[in-house]
Amino acid sequence: MTDTARLTYRQASQLITALQHGQALDDAVATIELTAVWTRARTDTRLAIALAGRDPDAPEERSRTVRADFLRLLALGLPPSRAELILGVSHTSGWRSDSVFAGACDAVTAAAAPYGYTKRTRLSPQRVAAFLKVLSTPGTTVLTAAAAAGVTPSAIYQKRRRDKEFARAYDAARRAATSRG
Repeated sequence: MTDTARLTYRQASQLITALQHGQALDDAVATIELTAVWTRARTDTRLAIALAGRDPDAPEERSRTVRADFLRLLALGLPPSRAELILGVSHTSGWRSDSVFAGACDAVTAAAAPYGYTKRTRLSPQRVAAFLKVLSTPGTTVLTAAAAAGVTPSAIYQKRRRDKEFARAYDAARRAATSRG
């Protein structure tokens, strides 16, 4: 391989399988340049996990991967709520019970502050309308509808508790989805 050569998806999959079966990295990459492996591992989470000596298909790796992605998004300057939307998770606040992870979140957020997203996402009338429209579609979850409107599910639930008119519209959208489905 040349310096510009890339590790293909198939090669990466074969390398991951070899590492999962206990093959040494040097033996597994006999015909592949290590620089291509390192370049691919920057964006291939499964490969990075396999290179760390763990099984990327193990269930516990999913949580570790999502947490790492969450920190990456915070480092890019996104607020936690936007990172949750991008990752499709709504429970990151529960991760705060892990004091080490909470400290990492705080440190990454502080380091990214000069580059951070400073404008807050509000539940504008347009966002509320978009949320209700999607929510009225059969089979749609609050998470999906909130993501489509660009807000977090927690913002929706807070508005529902505080705003009786919104609560009625929310319930009507749910009924409409049920009657259509």
